Amino acid sequence: MKKAIVLAGDCIYTSQLETTIKSILYHNRDLNIYILNQDIMPDWFRKPRKMARMLGSDIIDVKLPEQAVFQQWSKQDHISAIAYARYFIADYIPEDKVLYLDSDLIVNDSLEGLFTINLGDKWLAAVRDTEGVTFNTGVLLINNAKWKQENIKELLITQSIETLKIVAEGRFKNFNGDQTIFNQVVKDNWLELDRRFNLQVGHDVVAFYSNWPNFFDESSYRPVVLHFLSHRKPWTTLIANRYRDLWWDFHDLEWTQILQHHMGEFELVSPQNRGFSCLTLTTSQDLEGIEELLTALPDVIFHIAAWTDMGEKLKRLASYDNVRLYPQIVPPVLENLKNLASIYLDINHGNVEQSMLESMKKQGKPMLAFQSTQHGNCGQVLFETGKTALMIEAIKDFKENGHFTRFYQVPELTCLTFTASQELEQLDYLAEQLPNVAFHVAAWTSMGPKLHDLSNRYPNIHLHPAISKEKLEELKEQMDVYLDINLETSTSDMVADVVQLSKPVFAFYKSQNGYHGQRLYSSEHPERMLADLQKLLDGEPLAKQEDPIQVKSIDETLDYIIEHQSSLVRFGDGEINMLAGHSIPYQNYDEELVSTMREIIGLESAKDLVVCLPDAFTDRFKFTSWAIPFWKEHMDHYMDFYRELCTGSWYGSTFVSRPYIDFEDKSQAKGQFDKLKSIWENQDLLIVEGATSRSGVGNDLFDEAKSIKRIVCSSHSAYSRVDEIEQEIEKHAAGRLVLCMLGPTAKVLAYRLSQKGYQVLDIGHIDSEYEWMKMGAKTKVKFAHKHTAEYNFDQDIEFIEDETYTSQIVADLSKATQ
Repeated sequence: MKKAIVLAGDCIYTSQLETTIKSILYHNRDLNIYILNQDIMPDWFRKPRKMARMLGSDIIDVKLPEQAVFQQWSKQDHISAIAYARYFIADYIPEDKVLYLDSDLIVNDSLEGLFTINLGDKWLAAVRDTEGVTFNTGVLLINNAKWKQENIKELLITQSIETLKIVAEGRFKNFNGDQTIFNQVVKDNWLELDRRFNLQVGHDVVAFYSNWPNFFDESSYRPVVLHFLSHRKPWTTLIANRYRDLWWDFHDLEWTQILQHHMGEFELVSPQNRGFSCLTLTTSQDLEGIEELLTALPDVIFHIAAWTDMGEKLKRLASYDNVRLYPQIVPPVLENLKNLASIYLDINHGNVEQSMLESMKKQGKPMLAFQSTQHGNCGQVLFETGKTALMIEAIKDFKENGHFTRFYQVPELTCLTFTASQELEQLDYLAEQLPNVAFHVAAWTSMGPKLHDLSNRYPNIHLHPAISKEKLEELKEQMDVYLDINLETSTSDMVADVVQLSKPVFAFYKSQNGYHGQRLYSSEHPERMLADLQKLLDGEPLAKQEDPIQVKSIDETLDYIIEHQSSLVRFGDGEINMLAGHSIPYQNYDEELVSTMREIIGLESAKDLVVCLPDAFTDRFKFTSWAIPFWKEHMDHYMDFYRELCTGSWYGSTFVSRPYIDFEDKSQAKGQFDKLKSIWENQDLLIVEGATSRSGVGNDLFDEAKSIKRIVCSSHSAYSRVDEIEQEIEKHAAGRLVLCMLGPTAKVLAYRLSQKGYQVLDIGHIDSEYEWMKMGAKTKVKFAHKHTAEYNFDQDIEFIEDETYTSQIVADLSKATQ
């Protein structure tokens, strides 16, 4: 059975009637749509009626008498007297249930839910008006059978005559036409509908500035009927109320498109939702370069919004087909535009709320500005004032590619990197975070695809392959900062050149090329380099970098030990790995061991005990070509960790027992070994070592010692028997210098025993280093007859019988306990 809908209108309201009917039929079918009128020409009905009948509906022309009683009744300026025609619904409409709709509304969904509402004995169902007391008569679900039975028409007419007499005498305030009469007659005999069935949007501006609670909250429902109250109609004012554009979408809809929609061949998509658009929120009529932009970009929609009304200069822009104006905009409409816009144009000469720019930045929308119009620093792509053509080119680029394929803006900071490889540490991160910084990358040779991909993805990365000397000198002069961030192939000479220009040089520990006083950062925390670049952008001074951890040289450390007969504890990369929570090849992770090592590494070095660290906090370029990358990576990962743990004012060098193989200049090693050997010359030694170490076997490392005793321990995880080892040492250590080569366990033993008055030197790996020096090795050579440093799993060792070594063993704790 067809459902009944009633509209009312006159000959000057046919455009609005047609728009409402289009919206009804777009979402519904199988309806009888009655149009109460007095003067609409029959010809007008032909087209909508033809389309309605294709959808199982009909449009019925209901002519009211020309001299109807309501003709001279008082009304509001924006409402026609025909609004009173709804009084007569019971006289002309046969259906028992009728939905009356004003013609200043559009339907946004199926009306099925309305028609299923049970009215019971109520005369009608309606939605409360915006004042929250009376009901609004723009949408009325009418119990037509009840109206006929109780002659509601006569009640309405009688009440109208009485009330209008009082109105004419000036004794009735806030008269609201037929709506006042309906509420007087119906009183409490109505059923309240959910607001989604009559979402009243005409008061948006008043509601916004008066802070009406929850007025704009539509998060929990889809509005079914959108009602344009007040004089702010979509067809008479430019004010940017909600859904204004949707009304025009239905107004412009072709009747045939409604049929196509029901056949599944068409969906209504607002022109503002289609294609590419730019948004500007302005407090001024002056928009830099706007007409040039509009003319050059006819396929781009320009949304121009303002909180206030707009002056004639802006209104004249409406003559361009690609302009949409939004004066007196309200937040929901602005939020919708922000979501729709592809680009934000910060081009107005007035003020702009910073929150607007921050919001667009948070959405990841590019923002373009001229130098004369930029508001704050929110990552806008900045153009020289007057260079509108370049902004046009940038918009076309973004429209075509979805990103900028080249760098357009005036850079606020220029960085240079010279590279001999494609590996540039964190360049993509920096370029993405700092779109207003130009990153120039130069090379003597051509560049590979990885760098070209970076420059394609980030328009502020500029490549200069096969650069000439003249161009490179020009870039060096232009740069504000040199980024020493290329990996793999050294460019130390270039960095040394750049340093002479007295400009900041930033590097990551792992990318540092040469020792030239660069400001160093961990690549695991690139945000720290980013923060310093941002300081330069903001004109702020760079903070002084923390002083490096102070580590004495090998010779200084040995001289100190010799002078003070100090004990020695060495922390190498293995111990640092363990302190960070990892097992290492020759010692399983042990919480108690790590706790003690943490205590030791934080001690202040003194005469009794010197705590040693790797001498790699400053110059990592004294090492061999294979050791440099290791220490660069190590410091890149662990520098924060060292600063947390190492609170002493100075440390000795861990390399006292490893002065040879990893150093590029090996000429110092013999003298340093001579100093070491002088420590135990004519001394009685107690060597505590792993079973595979056999320190001094097959060489003359300890030949100058007066006597040697040895305690042999397990080569792996010796800490499990540390107390037993310590007790055994104390049995034999009286009058002896203790040399301990036992991995992390040696740290604990040296620390404990030094507190008891023994001199203990933790000098692991000394034997391998001494052997390599003696043979003049350039790389690490594995020994077949004993442990070799860094060959941590002791594979393929064939021990040679050595009576002297065997005779020196006073305790063998290498075997498992029974």
